[in-house]
Amino acid sequence: ECKANRGSMKDRLGSLPPTARFQSRPGGASKVVLFDVMDTLVADPFFGGFERDLFGIDGGIKALFAIKDQDSFVQFETGALTEEQHFATYFCDRRPVDGGAVRRYLQERYAWLPGMRELASELAAAGVPLAAFSNYPAPWAPLVEEAVGLSEYVPWAFVSGEQGVRKPSAEAYRAACAAVGRGAEDVIFVDDSATNVAAAESFGIPSIRFRGAEALD
Repeated sequence: ECKANRGSMKDRLGSLPPTARFQSRPGGASKVVLFDVMDTLVADPFFGGFERDLFGIDGGIKALFAIKDQDSFVQFETGALTEEQHFATYFCDRRPVDGGAVRRYLQERYAWLPGMRELASELAAAGVPLAAFSNYPAPWAPLVEEAVGLSEYVPWAFVSGEQGVRKPSAEAYRAACAAVGRGAEDVIFVDDSATNVAAAESFGIPSIRFRGAEALD
């Protein structure tokens, strides 16, 4: 099993601007809806032919996982590796990776999932506070923002690459609640991951497993 070389410096390149951030209002009357981002609000390009298009790997995503250093991305996603360190440790055999090509590929393919921009717009117009609660690298969250304008409807409250923790850890849910100024009982969590939903419920957060915009109407 290969392991990434961990870096101690957190990457702050490409930080989200203040205008994209959730503005906490402690003690607000409304519950805050915490939305996961990838494959809940926005389609994740990683699962749309990424391995074939960028690396010429046949056999689907499982073929990529068989040779990819899985620990490297987890460390990147919690800020323990910089983007440069992540690309240097991307594959177990340490073959070179064109990081610029990866970034361009992702940014060109981020898109709202069907019906989710409309649903977020309706909720925001009705005065329901919305916030993004995402396991994602700090340098890549701005790529999502630039591609789809997420914060127009769902401002960013938590990005794992900035916080240093990720779902499904209890620390991540605690940090997300703190970011929106609410207790666990005063937020509603929506995520496509059954593991993340179960962990949120164990923390005391009412949760919904995402299965499409229609199911949330």
